[in-house]
Amino acid sequence: MRSRAFVLIALLTLPSGLSAQRIRLPRGGRGATPQPAPLPPEAGPVTRALAYRRSRWSAEAYSLISSLEVPAAAGGVTRYTAPGAGTRADYRYTEHLSATVDMTSSLPFSSTNAQTAEVGTRYSPLAWDHALRPFFDVRAAYMRMYDLYALPSTAAIVSGSSDQQFVEGGRYSRGFGSVGGAGFEYSLTRSLALTTEMSAMRSRMTTYRFTGPATIPNGNTYWMTSFRYVLGLKFNPVRALHLAQNPTS
Repeated sequence: MRSRAFVLIALLTLPSGLSAQRIRLPRGGRGATPQPAPLPPEAGPVTRALAYRRSRWSAEAYSLISSLEVPAAAGGVTRYTAPGAGTRADYRYTEHLSATVDMTSSLPFSSTNAQTAEVGTRYSPLAWDHALRPFFDVRAAYMRMYDLYALPSTAAIVSGSSDQQFVEGGRYSRGFGSVGGAGFEYSLTRSLALTTEMSAMRSRMTTYRFTGPATIPNGNTYWMTSFRYVLGLKFNPVRALHLAQNPTS
């Protein structure tokens, strides 16, 4: 009886053991490559967790072309066109308002040579994340200028000759004025931007030294008007932060 019971138990357990040890082959036949696991999603949250902070300080170098209108020695107005260059330091109080300091100079060895020191403010209606940003400038300026002029010689005036000869002279002047301008700033990279601007300056100048004949109309003081076109490159240090660092500027 016991032997029959063992045989019966062995017959019942054999099919279950065989089914448990059976290995399922992958579909598609022998040697088929299993499908790769799906890739994880892109690190969007990581990218969004990064922010960029601008420095409050920025610097700009620019070239300029100035058109100056000054009283002529023989009456009327004389116009000069003088190329030059300038630098600007900018300190940002808010996203839209900043304080500026400019130093400009025309190129030497021309009929007029002028240098300015300017302090003012710049307003931009758009935030920094816009690629193209208009701005408006208002500044107070101190200007020093040297210009050449020509006067008829004394002998030509006395003789009344139609073939007049002229004597060249020069004047050194200085004075204060105001500057107003408008332009655009276009971001090339996160740190560099291209700037362009049109501005006008009106100054009350005082002549403090002459070379040559010392006869200038309107005495030793006169009004001078200057129009300027500027093209420059602005640099602002930018660094990447994680939002955990709480950039608030």
